[in-house]
Amino acid sequence: MLFKDIPIRRNLMRGILLICCMVLMVTCISFFCYEVYVFRKSTIEKLSTTGRIIAANSTAALAFENREDAKEILAALRTEPHIVTAALYDKDGNLFCRYPAGQNIQDFPVRPGSGGYHLEHSWLEGFQPVVQNSRQLGSLYLKSDLEGMYERFRIFGLVAALVITLSFSLSILLSRVLQKSISNPILALAETAKIISD
Repeated sequence: MLFKDIPIRRNLMRGILLICCMVLMVTCISFFCYEVYVFRKSTIEKLSTTGRIIAANSTAALAFENREDAKEILAALRTEPHIVTAALYDKDGNLFCRYPAGQNIQDFPVRPGSGGYHLEHSWLEGFQPVVQNSRQLGSLYLKSDLEGMYERFRIFGLVAALVITLSFSLSILLSRVLQKSISNPILALAETAKIISD
């Protein structure tokens, strides 16, 4: 009798655990995809807002070709730890000022690109037009790392691993309890059928 119980109980337990694992995996993958989408969108919006603020403050420096003012404006980006490089280009597309000041000039685009921000490998970068009274005075270039996103994903991974481990442990415990209530009547019925057939 004892050896006959094992296959039914084991199969029920496997079935319950498999269903729990599939539900957990689908849930975690869904949340991860949502997190990637939301964080990517919010990071682009944040960089775009920073770009608009710096571009608005840079109009006078570009209009009067004041490099010292431009350096001070770009130096304010040190409060944003994820922005690695920034540059101002004049209306002719020439590099006017760069941040950090000692950064190699080859690390900057030769000419400004079109407006907007996009992901490029492990960076988020783009250009913001510097406009005053509908007249473009130049362009601002910003380049940000994605360490904030990676840090968030690391935390998400740890939380997901913890939730999966706890849920899996709970499902093992519940499956042991539930499989007895399901398998015992089936085994009793099988034993009764065996007695009748004998």
